[in-house]
Amino acid sequence: MARSKKFFGAAIGLLFLGLIAAAFVNSGIRGDRHTSAQGTAAVKTEIAGPQEDLAEITEKAKEFVAVIESDIAPQTAREKNDAVPFTNREITAASPFMSGLQGPDRLRAEACLAVAAIYEAGYNPDDQRPVMQVVLNRVRHPAWPNSVCEVVFQGSERRTGCQFSFTCDGSMVRRQPSGVQFETAKLLAGAMLDNEVDPRVGWSTHYHTDWVHPYWSTNLDKSAAVKTHLFFRWNGWWGTGPAFRAVPSSVEPSIGAIAALDRWHEGALQEDLISQEEAGLVIVQPDIGGAEAALSAGKAPGKIWAKPLVKPLATGMQPGRWALDAVKMCSGRTSCRVVGWSNRANQPLDFTPESLTRNPPDLVYQQELRTRTQQVYWDCAKWPKAGTSRCIGGAEQAASISLAIE
Repeated sequence: MARSKKFFGAAIGLLFLGLIAAAFVNSGIRGDRHTSAQGTAAVKTEIAGPQEDLAEITEKAKEFVAVIESDIAPQTAREKNDAVPFTNREITAASPFMSGLQGPDRLRAEACLAVAAIYEAGYNPDDQRPVMQVVLNRVRHPAWPNSVCEVVFQGSERRTGCQFSFTCDGSMVRRQPSGVQFETAKLLAGAMLDNEVDPRVGWSTHYHTDWVHPYWSTNLDKSAAVKTHLFFRWNGWWGTGPAFRAVPSSVEPSIGAIAALDRWHEGALQEDLISQEEAGLVIVQPDIGGAEAALSAGKAPGKIWAKPLVKPLATGMQPGRWALDAVKMCSGRTSCRVVGWSNRANQPLDFTPESLTRNPPDLVYQQELRTRTQQVYWDCAKWPKAGTSRCIGGAEQAASISLAIE
């Protein structure tokens, strides 16, 4: 009897251990839901399958671009989105970003993060948080750039290559936040850069609104929904916490596209003008065809020409140095022109297409922040060593780029 009791007790003990083991294995199959601190990375790697090559996942990140247009009706898109199930892998909150940025770099990052949140989610802080979380998640993932501003404006120079649609679909032209709205978003951005986290979206790196259905949404884990936004993360190992191992940069670049909103981004243009090389940040080249057509007709097409500002040239001044002063003169202006003559006697008394064609300026600075155009042109006969990419192409062109249409 005693032996049978011992045997029965041992059997119960083995069964209990077997149930524990089965439960542990089953939790591993479901994803990273029940992993412990010890051996977490090893378990996640095993359950997620083999890692894709970093180069491959980086290319995928570039291909999964923002949706610019949709060829299906919103209701159809919602039905398709509803048909995609949420992942059964637990959504664990991302770790705090804990930014080490300082000075102007910190302020530039706050501005870029705020702009992304405003244009992607509106002015409600509760809607802005998950967007900011996605941006910061990308900064820490090796498949994306490692600075906030580079993540937000990645691919913005291409109409169909931007990662965030507002950077290339004209949103910044159509509307701009008020000063209060921008400052409020920057305060939230500062908190997110330090230790605030939105746990609702975990380590998500993608999102879209529910009225569109991008092709890539079925290739990722659908992880969360916040109002009208659906959030996704990489399936497999690249969507787990240990994958977010990139070290954020200590330098944030200046972005000319938001120089009108934030003065800490004006350096994007200034650095370029000093170098007097072809501008990598000048995204939109000025379209002077319409203005030249108006000049040939002798009048503006039903519009009134805005008078340019005048910045005299000091003796020996180079185009880049003059342009820096012109940028300051145009600070805060959405549309602005500055003109200058090396010989003040050539400056006309009035500024019309005709007078500027007769007496063309030697230097012209053109600013249209709605189209992200900031450009300086000069008379290359007078400054032959300054470069040839921005030469004024004759008197009529000088006149056309000197005037803005009100």
